[in-house]
Formats: sequence, C-alpha cells, structure tokens
Amino acid sequence: MTLIDATYEDRRTGRTLPVQLDFQHPFLIIHREGGAELDRWNWRDVAPVPGPFPDDRLRLGLSADAHAVLAVADADRLLTLAHGAGMVQPVHREHRSRREIPLYIWIGGAILSLIIMLRVVLPALASTLAPHVPDWLQARIGDQVQILATAFLTREGGNRHCAAPTGREALLKLAGRLPDSQGLRLHIIDSDLPNAFALPGGHVSVTTALMDRAEGPDAVLGVLGHELGHLHNGHSMERVMRYGLSSALISMVVGDVGGGVLAVGVSQIVESEFSQDQERQADQFALDALRQARVSPAGLSKLFATIRDEHPEADGVLAEWMGSHPTLTERIATLDRAAAGTRTQGETLTGEEWAALRAICKQPVPVLPASAAKPD
Repeated sequence: MTLIDATYEDRRTGRTLPVQLDFQHPFLIIHREGGAELDRWNWRDVAPVPGPFPDDRLRLGLSADAHAVLAVADADRLLTLAHGAGMVQPVHREHRSRREIPLYIWIGGAILSLIIMLRVVLPALASTLAPHVPDWLQARIGDQVQILATAFLTREGGNRHCAAPTGREALLKLAGRLPDSQGLRLHIIDSDLPNAFALPGGHVSVTTALMDRAEGPDAVLGVLGHELGHLHNGHSMERVMRYGLSSALISMVVGDVGGGVLAVGVSQIVESEFSQDQERQADQFALDALRQARVSPAGLSKLFATIRDEHPEADGVLAEWMGSHPTLTERIATLDRAAAGTRTQGETLTGEEWAALRAICKQPVPVLPASAAKPD
C-alpha cells in the first residue's frame, strides 16, 4: 500500500495535522500519523480549492461546504494512485465556499416567522378548534379567565364584588329584555377603563366606566346584546384559544413559563378586539335583539359617539386599516339607520333601578351575622 503525505487543515477547529492519503474505491482515505483513520471523502465529491496559496501546494476539499482542506505537494502522484485504484476522475467542479447568512437576516426571518404564526397560523388554528371545545371545558376556561380579568381591570381600591342587591336586580331585569339571555353570567367590574367583553361559559362583563358614559339603560342593553352576539357566534372561545396558543408560543420563544405571559394574555383577551367581520356580526345580533325587545338602538349610538369624541384617534381610515373593529363612524351610521323612526316602547328600567345599577359597586353587600352563618 502506497501512502501520500499531506496536511489536513481542519476549518472547524483551526488545527493543522500531518496526514497520509490512501485510496479504497470509491473513497479517499485520510489517515492520522500512526495509521488511524481520520476521515474519508467520496472521490467524486472532491474538488480543488481556488488559490493562490503561499506554499504553491494543491488544496483539495469537498465540492460543497468543505469542513477541511487537504494540502498536497505532489498532485500528479495523487492522481496516478487514484487512477491505479480504479477511481474515476473527479467531476470538474469548483469548490463552493460556505456562504454565511448575515445575522440580521436570521433575526429578521425569525421575527417574520413569529409574526406569521401569531397573525395568520394561530388565528386560523383557533378558528378551526374552537367549535369543538366541549361546553364543560369552555365553562371552566371562562371561569378562570373571568377571575383574572376582574382582578386585572378593577381599579386600585375598587370593589371586586359588585353585587349590591338592588343593582343586581336591575341588571338581571335589563338583561331579561334580551332574547336567549338564559344562562348569562353577568358581571359589573369597578374599573376606570370603559370596556365590555364576553368569555366562554356565558360570562358577560361591563365596566362602571362604560356605564358612566351611557345616557341611560338602553345603551347598556345594547352593549349586553353585542356581547351576547359574540357568545352566540362562538367568537369568545375562538379569541381565548387564540391568545392561549399565542401565549404558549411566546413562552417557548422567550422562555417565560411564569405569570408574565399569562398576565399579558389575559389583558389581551379583555382589551383586544375581534375581527371586523365578527364585530359586524355582533352589532347585527344586538340590533336584532333590541328590535325584538322593542328598544331603540339610539342609546347605543350615542354611547359610541361619546367614546369617539374621547378617542378620535380610534376612528378614521388609518384606524380602520390597522384596527380590528370597524370604525366608530361606520358603526354609528349603522345604528342611526336602524334607529330612524323607532323609539323604546315602555320603560327599560325605572329611574330608581337605573341609579341602583350605576351604584352597584358602591352599595355594600349585606353580610350575614356570625350566628346566622352555616357551619362548614
């Protein structure tokens, strides 16, 4: 066996080793000093590495992304031995150096992939899976998110249990005007944020800040009808699932499996909006419900107008393009068209009942004396 001396330049470690070369069809065998095999290359994949090099020795490497280079002093002898071993002459290909992709491209691609997952893939997955979640599981999910949402939204020093009896009675009477309202679990949250939202399991919440902006109970009834529309169309479970999946993905990416992502997820669920189509569906459901209840949607229109005056940045072409709600101007126009020539028949709530509802978080909840409490 004839061996050829060469130098093995390891590009991964930067080491240079004296080696000896041998042929065993179809491989070029690379031996360490002492005879142990270091590496083997398929001869058909070997190509010259372009120079020039200071020592004028031939450099050979694998044609695609060589991890090492062989420096050979006697190239003619190498080819003669290869032919003698029955090796086919290597295909004439130039050695291709590794193309390092810049770090900013890797980072940009990762961010783009994450955005596509959050904005496209996960919403589509949530939309597909949500209708198949059983009712009992939806109720458990809604219960847990409702507890967290109440804690998140309640103002500092506010009442977390807004359940004064007269206010509660007024709330139930108001919701009773809506069709298919059986099973609703109604909540008033003592909050500075004007908001309302629906959660799986029949939870519907309205904040005191939103009620403070309403001229009367008709507007609050319209809000309840809108949130009932989200429940009726399955939007609430879809949203909770979407943000649950998003939080899980973010946890895997940033390594946060604690409360930080959970808090962000709950805040997103209660503060973010549905898609524009879902909002239009819920608005139409509210209009149909108000029509059946013989209540004019004018009150809800005025409530939207008040919010638009407070937050003009949430309206207009840019807001429509970037946001998930239809613009308030569009929604007000729809409500005004439906309200034309209509008026509320009967009294939605009496003046006393409306006042009690607005004070539901201020009135103390009666507590049974210790002697009347049932033992555990």
